[in-house]
Amino acid sequence: MNRISKWHGNLVVGHPSEGCRLCSLGSKLVLFITGECDSNCFYCPIMKERRMDITFANEQQISNVSQAIEEAYMISALGVGITGGDPSLTLDKVLEYLSSFKTEFGKEFHCHLYTSHALTEKQLKELFIADLDEIRFHPPSLLLTEKIKKSIETARTFDWDVGMEIPVIPDKQDKILEIINFAIETNLNFVNLNEFEITEANIKQLDALGYRAKATSSAAVEGSESLAKLLLKKYKKSPITIHYCSAKYKDGVQLRNRLIRRAKNFAKKFDDITEEGLIVRGRIILKERDILPELLSNLQSSFEIGPEEIAIDQDNLTVFLNWEQAEIVADYLIEKYANQIKSIDIIHQYPYQKGIITYLNPLYED
Repeated sequence: MNRISKWHGNLVVGHPSEGCRLCSLGSKLVLFITGECDSNCFYCPIMKERRMDITFANEQQISNVSQAIEEAYMISALGVGITGGDPSLTLDKVLEYLSSFKTEFGKEFHCHLYTSHALTEKQLKELFIADLDEIRFHPPSLLLTEKIKKSIETARTFDWDVGMEIPVIPDKQDKILEIINFAIETNLNFVNLNEFEITEANIKQLDALGYRAKATSSAAVEGSESLAKLLLKKYKKSPITIHYCSAKYKDGVQLRNRLIRRAKNFAKKFDDITEEGLIVRGRIILKERDILPELLSNLQSSFEIGPEEIAIDQDNLTVFLNWEQAEIVADYLIEKYANQIKSIDIIHQYPYQKGIITYLNPLYED
């Protein structure tokens, strides 16, 4: 390992971990298993509304492992990344989910976990027995205590991948160097260096400390990427992987690819999918339920739009169909049902049942 490579726009010495490789494909379920954490990092990016014992599978709040498995199927997942909060605060729950994933998808289903805690040998052994494949340590506020060092050294005695993952904070170079040097000395598998980001949750704290966004359209902190590049140059002959992950990559590659995978499983026959993984469809919102049977019958008889080319949301009196067909039938529907239709439009939405609409082209609105 003696050179810096580009990987999806990121920079890496060596080879990204298996967890990172699968994330790049969008094939990792993101399991936010709890929002609880006692590390009190000054840069914590988690919104206050999530800093409690709640669970999300990707963007959806869930209440049980069956829902997590269902979401894994929806993105054709090849693995899961367990995050928080700090997952170790709810270890029994972590073990339950790990066991369920491995039972459902097999031992090859890759599971990695993040923690900022100095886990005990007993806790590490429990995770190992549950078939955790990769563990990533995050020293709180980049403080590499003797206690967390010992925990990492103990983790290294098990047959799994052990790494560290930290934000590249511009004025914390000495602490980052200490972490990387320790990782090399301990022969860890990798160190992931994440571009430091400003979020709604930490903007006040970071602003008070003098951290600024590098551009008006970016959440990345000024100076983070340049420090990461210096670190990669310094460690370009590192015997372990050093991987810099940019903020742009997380949205432009990881999230985009995950949405595309979900869209392929979520989309109806008549839907189109954009390059960003959004669903494109036509939408007709009715005022009255009574006209639905007649409307559907007329769409079939006059335009040959059959039941398989339509989806109905009974609760919200909404009919979905191909966006081009919506354009074709709009004038007919407006003339025939003007007082009984609330709107006809073309939408782009996230591939979820109540996915966020990012684009709306109104064809008719009462």
